[in-house]
Amino acid sequence: MMDLSVPYYEDMSRISNSNIGWFLKKGPAYLRAKLDGKIEDESTSSLERGSMIHMYLLQPEEFVDTYKLCKGTRPKSANQEKFVQALINSTEIEPNKAILSAYKSAYSTIGRSDDEMLSKATQMASELNEYIEDMKSGKKLISEYDSYMLSKVSSNISQHKMASKLLRHTYTIYDAKTSDDEAKVLLGKTDGLPIAEVLYHEFHINWEYNGLKCKSLLDSLHLDFKNKHYTIMDLKTTAKIYHFEDSIKEYDYLRQIYYYQMAVDWYLENELGENPKDWERDYYIIAIDTVDKYDIRVFKIYGHYFEEYGIKDKIEFALDDIKWHSETGQWEHSRQYYTGNGCETLDL
Repeated sequence: MMDLSVPYYEDMSRISNSNIGWFLKKGPAYLRAKLDGKIEDESTSSLERGSMIHMYLLQPEEFVDTYKLCKGTRPKSANQEKFVQALINSTEIEPNKAILSAYKSAYSTIGRSDDEMLSKATQMASELNEYIEDMKSGKKLISEYDSYMLSKVSSNISQHKMASKLLRHTYTIYDAKTSDDEAKVLLGKTDGLPIAEVLYHEFHINWEYNGLKCKSLLDSLHLDFKNKHYTIMDLKTTAKIYHFEDSIKEYDYLRQIYYYQMAVDWYLENELGENPKDWERDYYIIAIDTVDKYDIRVFKIYGHYFEEYGIKDKIEFALDDIKWHSETGQWEHSRQYYTGNGCETLDL
């Protein structure tokens, strides 16, 4: 059985599709630094919004544990935010002392008495009380606007004739005595108990390519054991809903989908004892507009795209090179540089 004891994003011993992207665009030295934790992942508001939408749609229980709607008044300045943080982190038992200390850490105290500052701090704490209590929950706070956006996205998906079908939160089993949890564990290893279909969201696969440790986290995977057919579905948030072809090229989404196929084929063969050549495949990208009406578009990815753009070769060449760098410990230059005369070939 796969060892999934290390969470996906914490496991730096395995190569992901994102790692391949870093390797191809920024070189081996950059990838090594990323894997060593010397370069932090980029964090932007659009990425955070995308993660929130993914969790809301695919992991609703985790969403409730992670996010909280903030209805209270938010801090209007950096000083107020600092005051709130100091108050939350205070270990002072006496409320007035805690409030006064927090105020002093956020504002100038020159020429001001404790009574004056305490009065200001008490009023501020009262106005921000609901926000402070929300912050104490330890959850990420979302606004009324975020809540509306999530609700609208969910509604638009439920009304979309293809997206609603692809993202259904159900799976069918033949034996009515088998619980959903048992079906998740069995995952095809049924010992005579025939599971017909399984739909998984956020499906983690640790796999190998030619001895190189790899990892994939699929948004959604539908396995149809009866008909030997699987469907890979990937959610993408975008500001280019009607020019999505640009995003496909810019972010190498075809490479990502094929990398997922490699992971699922490995999983079928090595974990479920299936011959992946006997299985048929479908691939879909569900694009979600995040800047206007939250429109939904579903795009089918056809197998011939991978051939036309040489996706399989690009991935395998990259993985072979990454394996070489890992085994030799030489990361400053390309493999071609080290094994040749120092002259490298353009990939036109």
